[in-house]
Amino acid sequence: MYNVPSMYPYQNQYHYYVNAPLYNYERQPVYRNIPNGTIQNGFKDYGPKPYVVNINEATKQNKTYRTALWTGNRLQVTLMSLNVGEDIGLEMHPDVDQFLRIEQGQGIVQMGKSKENFDFERNVYDDFAIMIPAGTWHNLTNTGNIPLKLYSIYAPPNHPFGTVHFTKSDAVAAEEAYDDRNDKNITTKNSNMFRPNNMNTTNLNTSKTSFSKEEAAAIALLLGIDFTKSKFDLNEFWMGVNTELEHGSKYNLINVTADEPITTGKIALAHLNEFPDYYKRLKVLEEEAKAYWNK
Repeated sequence: MYNVPSMYPYQNQYHYYVNAPLYNYERQPVYRNIPNGTIQNGFKDYGPKPYVVNINEATKQNKTYRTALWTGNRLQVTLMSLNVGEDIGLEMHPDVDQFLRIEQGQGIVQMGKSKENFDFERNVYDDFAIMIPAGTWHNLTNTGNIPLKLYSIYAPPNHPFGTVHFTKSDAVAAEEAYDDRNDKNITTKNSNMFRPNNMNTTNLNTSKTSFSKEEAAAIALLLGIDFTKSKFDLNEFWMGVNTELEHGSKYNLINVTADEPITTGKIALAHLNEFPDYYKRLKVLEEEAKAYWNK
């Protein structure tokens, strides 16, 4: 459909617990499951399949504020990078224990039973581990002069499968979007909902040729699309995600999604927000182009 991966110069408009900021196709390295655990090209959340990685190398190479590397039913591993002077932000997980390990840089960690009173404070450096009990208010701040690289283990998972927040502002916006949906009694923080059992995840060794209608519906659900309020229906969205597989692993030169469902869905959503019948129009244009070039 397109011949370059930079056809979407739009700004980030939709934040949710999803794989990447909308229209932002900068890609991070994939930590493939290879025998010696070293890092190759590409990226994805490898949970809940068996997986081995050099976590030190993966953590240091990560350039995003937060990326989910492995999400299972009871545990999640995310990679984080804090810029100089940046902090995670004051937070508390009521039902989640958390483990942090620093692989590069230095910082200060603060913890307490209330957000007004931190009675625990420590300086932390390379190779330090931090244990945060459920229900504990905490924050971690980069006090060094280089990015603070760390990985976090949540038990149970705290973010949706495949979460990528390129910046802290992306993470904050995603959390606000979740809170807004939660106010409407949409219980999206159920780990089974993050990745439906019948929804195929990307296998980087093969090219996905199509999404089923059921998969398209699951992607739409994770993106927060309400077809009762949108100007397009599930069939239009289904057509869209299948069309946008042209930006997947099928063509290496223009591969910007790696067949990842949420990123693919976000591209389709962008176009459907422009024209509800975008993909019907596109089909007509492609037929005209085909007839023109066959003259």
